[in-house]
Amino acid sequence: MIGKILLLTILLYNLSQAAGTQESSLYKEKQELMAVKDELNEFYEIKELEYQKDITVLQDLQKSIKKDEESIIATKEANQKILDEINRVITTKAMLMYDKMKLGVVINVFNEMIENGEIDEVFDIMIRMKEKRVMKILKKLDTKIATLIMKKMRIVKEENQK
Repeated sequence: MIGKILLLTILLYNLSQAAGTQESSLYKEKQELMAVKDELNEFYEIKELEYQKDITVLQDLQKSIKKDEESIIATKEANQKILDEINRVITTKAMLMYDKMKLGVVINVFNEMIENGEIDEVFDIMIRMKEKRVMKILKKLDTKIATLIMKKMRIVKEENQK
């Protein structure tokens, strides 16, 4: 019986040691997991700060691009106005020049321009000329061309009335 008690005591002692070892092992694993969790939290906090800085930089770049785009558009519009003014002045000077030229020469020049695909330039000049002169020119031009120019003149007249 003493042997049984002794055996039971040894067995209980070994079980308590095993349980203590297992508990100690679980405690170590828990500590390691807490350390990993802390490292991950620190890592994500650092990455979040970097992300916020990057967002700020990107937003600043976006604002800068928007300002540059607006500046480019304003410059383009200003340049287009200048170009339109130059074209208007050139067309006006050409119109005055064609008004003073002999009718036959004007018709030959216009026919040459039309053959070169510059019917819009011819139209821009004619629309600024005196009406009597335009009518004389239209009479001498090819019927199809004269009809096309007349249609364009009607469209411009309707747009101006609106």
